[in-house]
Amino acid sequence: MSENVHSTGTMVPLSRHLTREEREDWEEILYDQGSKVCFNYDGTIAYTDHRDQNEYGIYFGDMHDTNLEEFKDLDQFGIGVLEHQARPYRCFWYNGADSDMGMITLDEFLELTHQNKTE
Repeated sequence: MSENVHSTGTMVPLSRHLTREEREDWEEILYDQGSKVCFNYDGTIAYTDHRDQNEYGIYFGDMHDTNLEEFKDLDQFGIGVLEHQARPYRCFWYNGADSDMGMITLDEFLELTHQNKTE
């Protein structure tokens, strides 16, 4: 049954773009292993998904809320994450539809976290 879900975790850009096949295969492997790591639909971001409950939308916090150890689950696939760009998030969404975490693009992530500015 579908319901409102509050997810929290960390989002981080991947060191390389995943193909659709890699993303689908690896997400299934991670799920079977009990990992909390997922990928966005574009295959450019990895995120952890810890479920809870609050308000719709996606929000980013400070790095002190971040646990990057969970992304070591990606080592088995030979991909890494750009740790310096990791950001904690919280998102309230309806799980009868696609999540904000899955739909966010790398460009949107970088803009929302103010990491797209060149100085």
